[in-house]
Amino acid sequence: MEPFALGNQPVAVSVFWQYNDNMGNEIYLDNAATTRMHDEVMQTIIDVERYTFHNSAAQYRGSVDVSEAINDARQVVLSRLTKGKRGDLIFTSGATEGNNIVIFGKITNPRNHLIVLAGEHSSSYAPSVHLRNNNFDVDYIPLKRDGSADLEALKNLVKPNTALVVFSSVNSDTGVIQPIYEIVDIVRAKNPKAHIHCDAVQSFCKYDMDVEKLGLDSCVISAHKIYGPKGIGALWVKKGTSLKPIMYGGAQQDYRPGTENNSGIIGLAKAVGLFDIKATFDHVSGLYKILIEKLPSNCVLTVEPSREMVNPYIINIMLPNIYGQTVMNALSSRGIYVGLGSACNKTASKNRTLIAMGIPDEKTKNVLRISFGTHNTPKDVDVFCFELGKILDELG
Repeated sequence: MEPFALGNQPVAVSVFWQYNDNMGNEIYLDNAATTRMHDEVMQTIIDVERYTFHNSAAQYRGSVDVSEAINDARQVVLSRLTKGKRGDLIFTSGATEGNNIVIFGKITNPRNHLIVLAGEHSSSYAPSVHLRNNNFDVDYIPLKRDGSADLEALKNLVKPNTALVVFSSVNSDTGVIQPIYEIVDIVRAKNPKAHIHCDAVQSFCKYDMDVEKLGLDSCVISAHKIYGPKGIGALWVKKGTSLKPIMYGGAQQDYRPGTENNSGIIGLAKAVGLFDIKATFDHVSGLYKILIEKLPSNCVLTVEPSREMVNPYIINIMLPNIYGQTVMNALSSRGIYVGLGSACNKTASKNRTLIAMGIPDEKTKNVLRISFGTHNTPKDVDVFCFELGKILDELG
């Protein structure tokens, strides 16, 4: 296949099409990094780009229709976040932007104290490091060995000047579900005025949640984790919340100026509408049981979940003194794709989450992350476990 021209630069597409033709043969087990877009979502995006492309800020009929469609999409997404559909929903380019809007919108001077859960996703951790390096008051909630927040330590961290507390509902490295109610209760008891922000990327649509009942002030979600398009997410903010804007421009959305992404927003809403919480959970739970049953005996779960806290979507596996990178490459050569941890940490030399849990540094490199999705089958898990066993025997 000949390259096509983009401006004056040739772009080779033969590799892409060859890969695309082989997609039916791959086993993709890295759904926590991203998911394959649902066919109906893709068609929706095509239709929007073709017929509903108008700028929602304009005044003519087409733009009014777009504005109404975006408002409808907002209600669909809100319905999965809070039963009362209250609060402001701001569409963003993804969870990274939303986390930055909240962190830099609340921590505006060194007198504002920031608390972040240890082992957080880079989109929260990196801003906190930037602030700490610039002499802002930043503390981290330690993790216990089971990957959950150390609640006793949190009680001692909250101060009268604590302006913001940030944590993920589900850790993207380990799949550990954090005790949201307990975190909120502790913060509120020590400082009722503190803003509590949750990164709900790995729990949105996978679990039934109501951000208002949980007592949150804000949370972020992302479309590409639920079979929607990349480059679109949303920030939910409780009514009456005040954030200092970090961007300035048009008046399209509070805190987030710029022309709205019609197809992304409507594609996100379509993905939300298609996501069946119970059916999907039951499906991945079945895959999880097969994995636990057939996992090679020289592998163990990095986190042994309690009966109430099993998250079948994300499983972190400890390998027998073999680098996860080595095993991941061997699996990849067989068309089986797994992760090592959060995709945004791929250039990091250490896994911050596992280190925060007290796992020795050398052991944190001996892990794989498996994350299931709706497209996975029991055969996928069988093949993965079989090939993993062969690879470990070859390397051992």
